[in-house]
Amino acid sequence: MAWKTISATDMLGVLNSLEAAAYQAAATGSGQDPLADATEAVVGMCRGYLADHPANNLAPGLTLPERVILSAMHIIRVELLTRLDMEVSKDRASAKDAAIRFFERASEGKVCIEQPTIVDTIEVNSVPFTQTLNSRDRIANRDSMKGL
Repeated sequence: MAWKTISATDMLGVLNSLEAAAYQAAATGSGQDPLADATEAVVGMCRGYLADHPANNLAPGLTLPERVILSAMHIIRVELLTRLDMEVSKDRASAKDAAIRFFERASEGKVCIEQPTIVDTIEVNSVPFTQTLNSRDRIANRDSMKGL
C-alpha cells in the first residue's frame, strides 16, 4: 500500500447521486471548489492525528496511507455536505464519528499505518525549539521602579 492524495473521483464514490449533483452545481456555479477546500482541511487534520504518534512518519504533500483513505473520505463527506448546506443523515454522521475514533486510535498507536518510503522532513522536524543563549540580570524590577 502506498500514500496517495484523495481525488474528486475518489470522493464521488462515497457520495450518492443527489450529493454529487449538489457538489458539481456548487463547484461550477460559484467559482470555488468546496470539495477541494474540505479535502485540504480534513487531510491536514488526519495527518495531524497520524503525526501525534511518535512511531509514525508522514509522506510529503497532502497524502494519506491507503488504509486511512476511506475513513478520511467519511469525514470529508460530512464537511462537504455541511458546506453545501445539505442535511447530514444519521448514518453519515455515525460514519464520521467512527472515522474520528479510528484516527484517535491511530494517534495512540493502536492502529498501525504504513510508513512512507519518502518522509516529509519539514513536518517531522517542525517541533518548535527554543534555546536561551544568554541571560541578563533584570535592571528594572518592582523595587527600583517604585515611585514612578
